[in-house]
Amino acid sequence: MSELPETFRLLTIQSHVATGYVGNRAATFPCQLLGWDVDAVNTVQFSNHTGYGRWGGLRFDAAHLADVFSSMDKNHLLGHNRLLTGYTPSPEALEEVEKLIRTQRETRPDTVYLLDPVMGDMDRGMYVNPDVLPIYRRMLPLASIICPNQFEAQVLSGIEITCVTSLKSSLNKLHSEYHIPHILITSLDLPTSDLEKIGASTSLIEGKKPMLLIGSTWNSETQQPLVWHLQFPSLGEYFSGVGDLFSALTIARYTEHANDIPEPARVADEQLSKMQKGECDLAIARAVTLAVASLQHVLIRTADTMMSLGKLSGIDPLQVSHLANEEDRVKIMRLRELRLVQSANDILQPVVRYRPRWAQAL
Repeated sequence: MSELPETFRLLTIQSHVATGYVGNRAATFPCQLLGWDVDAVNTVQFSNHTGYGRWGGLRFDAAHLADVFSSMDKNHLLGHNRLLTGYTPSPEALEEVEKLIRTQRETRPDTVYLLDPVMGDMDRGMYVNPDVLPIYRRMLPLASIICPNQFEAQVLSGIEITCVTSLKSSLNKLHSEYHIPHILITSLDLPTSDLEKIGASTSLIEGKKPMLLIGSTWNSETQQPLVWHLQFPSLGEYFSGVGDLFSALTIARYTEHANDIPEPARVADEQLSKMQKGECDLAIARAVTLAVASLQHVLIRTADTMMSLGKLSGIDPLQVSHLANEEDRVKIMRLRELRLVQSANDILQPVVRYRPRWAQAL
């Protein structure tokens, strides 16, 4: 237990870059804005994210992380209110993260832990060492919230998600076998007929293609999951660090009791006080709704800035970056960096346009 005065403390364990906003760089500033004292342990330290095509730095090994965690413990610097873990470069390093989370769970059972099981995506498949999978499965029962994408939900559950029936089976298995309170599948593609079954749309009022997020919370009384969905515009696959920012904003906002989070993280929740018919009022859904609202502001500002600067520099930021020459690829990636600092007010008090709804047929 920490010997420091009690504050709102969050520990984030994931990658770090010197320039740009992914991993801990994407998580730290927003959480600080929302009132959290943030401690960050870096699993890698790179000059920039790997989308640039060239980078320098180190992937930290298990011994390095064990030394950092051990020294934090000796100096009574553990005992956080919130834990967040993301990309970890090797199975051995991930095992050290697992040990720390397990210890913290034992010493402070009320800690809220969000596990982002970074392993791959639908387009690329598994892009980390497959040996991390059994470790992530061991870590699932330690988590309060997990936020896999569709690919990661499939490999964790062992069930391919192609329709409402397989989605339900995947959610039920993750809840029942691993006892996870809250599951957030951050992006999901379903056939049109299945979207209709859960009450989701194929297009938004603005005519934009929607992304679909599925949330599922285990109801201990009924022994059944409460499933809901949130749809919001897709702004293109141009930006790195979006998932890291979403995870950070979600854990910073989530609480079942208002006094468990800092005052800046509570303010915007007033926008969600009046629920409309069919809307979901779970605490996790409220946190996700505010996280998505902030994220939309950041992405719109980033896209606008990217296009303006691209026009001035004569670079098309929408071109396929890996097909560009080496120098142009670097310039494109630089234009696409998230505009976090410029979005500070929108992180604190986002305008909510898209709200969660209970999922039908689930």
